[in-house]
Amino acid sequence: MRGAGERAFGRVLVVGVGLIGGSWALALRRAGFAGEIVGFETPSAAGAAAALVDRVESHVPVAGDVRDGDLVVIATPVGAAAELLRREARSWPAGAVVTDVGSTKREVCDAAAGLAADFVGGHPMAGSERSGAAAARADLFDGAPYFLCAPAGSARDRVASVAASLGARPVFATAEKHDVAVAFSSHLPQMLSVALVDALDGEEVVAGPGLADMTRLAASPWSVWRDILMSNRHNVGAALDRMALRLERARAALAAGDERALEELFARANRFDPRKDAKDHDSSS
Repeated sequence: MRGAGERAFGRVLVVGVGLIGGSWALALRRAGFAGEIVGFETPSAAGAAAALVDRVESHVPVAGDVRDGDLVVIATPVGAAAELLRREARSWPAGAVVTDVGSTKREVCDAAAGLAADFVGGHPMAGSERSGAAAARADLFDGAPYFLCAPAGSARDRVASVAASLGARPVFATAEKHDVAVAFSSHLPQMLSVALVDALDGEEVVAGPGLADMTRLAASPWSVWRDILMSNRHNVGAALDRMALRLERARAALAAGDERALEELFARANRFDPRKDAKDHDSSS
C-alpha cells in the first residue's frame, strides 16, 4: 500500500460509511491494511457501518479525532464534504492527509484551500444505483479510473498508492478538467436515464433488457445527485446542449427518411470503445 520512500498510513478515518466509504474500508482490508479503520456516521446509520470498520463514532471528526499520520477519507455528498472542510478540517493537524470521493471536484478543492493538512481531491469512477453500507463491497473499485486532483507531491503519491491498492487506476487531473470530463462521461448518462423514464410516463411499455440497461441509472437517489448536479450545473448544461443537438439531428434524419445519415450515426457509435477512447489527464496541464 505504499511506493518506495512513502510513509504508510497508520490509521484511516472514513467519514460517511455508505456505498463508497464502506467499500473503501472493505477494499483496504482486502489489500492487507493492518491499521485501525474508524468510521464516522450518523447515529441512525452507525449500526450498519459497524460491520465494515473497527469502530464507529457518531459525530464528524473534530480536532482531537485526527492525528498526525492519519488518512481521512471524506465519503459524504459534495456539499457536506465542502462544509466539513470549511469548518472542522481547519483544526486537523498538518501531519494528516485528507481526501474525498465526491463526483465533482472544484467546490471541494476550493473549500480545502488553506488547510494545514495536505488535501488530495479524489473521485473513484465506480458506484451503483444502490446506496448505503449494505451495498458496499470490496471489489467496487477494481479496474476503475480513480481521479486525483492535487499538485504532484508526496501527499498525492501516497493517496495514489492507496487507490491502486484498492484495485483502482489513478488518473491525475485538475479539478476543472475533471468536472468537464465527468459532466460528459457520468453526469450526462445519469440525466439521460432520468429523462428517458420521464418520457415513458403514461406510455404502455414492454420492458426488455435494453430498456432495463438504459433506465438502471434512473433508480439513483436524488439525495446523492443533488449536490453533484448543483455543483457542476454549467458543465452538465453544456453536455445536455450537445446531446440535444445530436438528438435533433437524429430526429431530422428520421423525418427526412435519410438512411445514410442514420447509418453513419450507428457506424460512429459502433466504433466507440470507452476503454480505448477515454483520455487520461495530467494535473500539470
